[in-house]
Amino acid sequence: MAQTWTYETLAQADKATLENVLLTGTAPDVEQLNGYIYCGWNHEPVGKLSGEKFKKGFYKKDGRNFGYNETVVQDNQKFRGKWEVGLHKVRPNQLGYFRVSYVKDEPYHKLYQPYLHLAHFNYDIDHFHKWYLSFFRVIRDFVVLPNEGDHSLMLCKAYLHISESINLFYCYFLLGHPEKIKYLPWL
Repeated sequence: MAQTWTYETLAQADKATLENVLLTGTAPDVEQLNGYIYCGWNHEPVGKLSGEKFKKGFYKKDGRNFGYNETVVQDNQKFRGKWEVGLHKVRPNQLGYFRVSYVKDEPYHKLYQPYLHLAHFNYDIDHFHKWYLSFFRVIRDFVVLPNEGDHSLMLCKAYLHISESINLFYCYFLLGHPEKIKYLPWL
C-alpha cells in the first residue's frame, strides 16, 4: 500500500525520499489548479534566500495557464504557522510570474529527461517580467502530486536554468493548503 503524504510528513522527508516521490508520482491536472492559491514552503535552507514561506496562485488568461507568487511574512515556524501575505498598499505583493504546462510539452532539454511525466512551471516569459525582476526568468520547477489525484498537496523541485549546460538545483518545495484566490494579478 502506498504511503499517504501530508504537508507535515512531506516537509520532514529527506531529499532521497522527495526525489523518489518526483520520479514515481503523477502530474497534477494543470486545469484544476486555476483559481487557487497555495501555501508554499522551501524545503532546503537555501530557500531562505528567497523567503522560506511564500504563496503561489494559478489562473487562466487568454486560454493559457499561468501562475504567480505572493510574498509572505516570515514567521520562523518552518512548515507550520501562518502564511500571512505581504501587502503592497491594500493588495498582496505579487511577483514572479510563470507559465504552467507539462514537461513533455516543453521544448526538449536534457534536464527535463527524468521528469517528462510531471507538470512544469517556466518563469521565462518575456511580457511578465520587468528588467529588475529578470532573475526570475531562470527558474524551472518540476511538479508532482505526492498522492495521486489529490490536488491539495504538491511537491516541486526548482532549478536555476543559467544556460543549456548550467542547471543548478535550488531546492525542493511544497505547495498545500489551497484557498480560492481573492486578488488576481493585474495583468
